[in-house]
Amino acid sequence: MARKKRSFADKVAKGTGPRLEICPKCGEGIQVIKLVKAYTFGEKDSLRFKGKMVKVCKCNEKDVFG
Repeated sequence: MARKKRSFADKVAKGTGPRLEICPKCGEGIQVIKLVKAYTFGEKDSLRFKGKMVKVCKCNEKDVFG
C-alpha cells in the first residue's frame, strides 16, 4: 500500500489551533507552567531545586504564586 503524503500546508494546519483547556470555574484558559522551588539539603545547607508542572488559571493564580 502506498503511504498517503501530506503537503506542507496540511502539516501546518494540523499543528495550529487552540491548545488551552478551559477552566470550569472561571472560564479562562488553563496554562501549564513549571514551578521551581528552592530548598536546603543536608548538613551544609546546600540549595537544591525541585520542579513541578502546575496548571494555572485566573481562579488559582494567587494560590500558586502567593
